[in-house]
Amino acid sequence: MKKKKYFYIENIIKEIKLNKKYPQTSIAINSKRFDIKKKIKLYSNNKYSSYWIIRELLLKHYLEVTEIKKNLYMRYGGDEIAHKILFDLGLQNKFSNYKILNAGSGFGSDLIEQANLLPNSNFIGIEYNKKYADLSCKIIHALGLESRIKIYCADLSSKYALLKIREKEGLFDGVYSNLAVLHIKNKKLVYDNIYKLMKENCKFRNEDYVSNSFTDIKFAEDKIGCQNLKTISEMHNIAEQVGYKNSLFEDLTSSWREFTKNRAFNYANMQDKKSKIKENFLNDVALFFTSKNGSGGVFIHTK
Repeated sequence: MKKKKYFYIENIIKEIKLNKKYPQTSIAINSKRFDIKKKIKLYSNNKYSSYWIIRELLLKHYLEVTEIKKNLYMRYGGDEIAHKILFDLGLQNKFSNYKILNAGSGFGSDLIEQANLLPNSNFIGIEYNKKYADLSCKIIHALGLESRIKIYCADLSSKYALLKIREKEGLFDGVYSNLAVLHIKNKKLVYDNIYKLMKENCKFRNEDYVSNSFTDIKFAEDKIGCQNLKTISEMHNIAEQVGYKNSLFEDLTSSWREFTKNRAFNYANMQDKKSKIKENFLNDVALFFTSKNGSGGVFIHTK
């Protein structure tokens, strides 16, 4: 059986060089509570994902910042969603000194784009996956943004972890989460933890999948890592129980249905080599929003 490129000795040496050139890593907060599913490893050891593209760019002698930024946007929207998030949070004044939290920051692409849009503001990312958290720190360091963007490796469902972050960083002017809460079983605990990080009257924007009476919940859990999907009304009730005084929902099901179908089709027809794991995952997400009656959108909760 052919060995994966990741385990070749020359690539291990490259990883060491990368760590020397960009030593910054995430601030890890240990927690005894982990209820995020680990079974889906979409990008593990996958040299054709954006992880490997960015990694190779960082290993070059001359850093091409433009190329890194171009390859950062792994999910839909890219820089457009970064703009939309700030609009929904009501945080668009480039002269203001906001403090903004991304709960589930992934590779940090939204944070980096927003740091450019708001040059006087500071950003915190919380990411559960240590590989993603550390790589985003290296990218941030390479772009010279480490003084304005900080990444914590922590579990959003851990009260201890988020209280430690509050002790270090204080309260936030706005919080957003993009398709992260759907992987966590205890939604109320996450909502409560985030509520305690927010300033009065600020907003929490949660982009999430939801269920309806026809949704195939088992498919969502087994194939795309969803846990305990809730209906729109159930999510509103959770927010109300926690203490949020106002909640809105923007239904994006129709646009996501078209987007996920097109994304799966385009990936399957790529000329370059691709990951079968990723291809299967994209097909499953497309299937969820078509045949499996999946739905979703954006919640905006005001403290």
